Amino acid sequence: MKNKQKYTYLREVQLKFKKKRIKGVSLEKPLTDSGRVYELFQDLQNETKEKLITISLDIKLKIICFDIVAIGSIANVSLTPFETIRSSIALHAHGIILVHNHPSGDPKPSKEDITFTKKLKRVCNTGGLIFHDHIVIGDDKYFSFADKKLM
Repeated sequence: MKNKQKYTYLREVQLKFKKKRIKGVSLEKPLTDSGRVYELFQDLQNETKEKLITISLDIKLKIICFDIVAIGSIANVSLTPFETIRSSIALHAHGIILVHNHPSGDPKPSKEDITFTKKLKRVCNTGGLIFHDHIVIGDDKYFSFADKKLM
């Protein structure tokens, strides 16, 4: 009788990217101001549910990719700070910018937005990831935590 070799199977992680065309915007320049982030993601103002996006940046502040990390309801989105940066860690990003929309049209951050931003800042600091900004998009306007010195 022959010995049957027993195999152990492991999961292999693969990152796949889907290209998205962004009209009239150069990604060659570093993403250094909130206005450019708003310009790139202003279409979020048309969403009927909250959508939270993490933008992963390289050391020169150029976009590596963006990841839609959560889609919520008309009033909120729920996730942990670690879930927010999971793809950025896998990509060896140097820093992140967080973007989400308020379907109400008012970009003023809620108490939950402020609390979440503080928690995420602590997690990023612990892991060596630079958290550059959190931008909330409303109807034809936005709120930047970095611009308001809340980072």
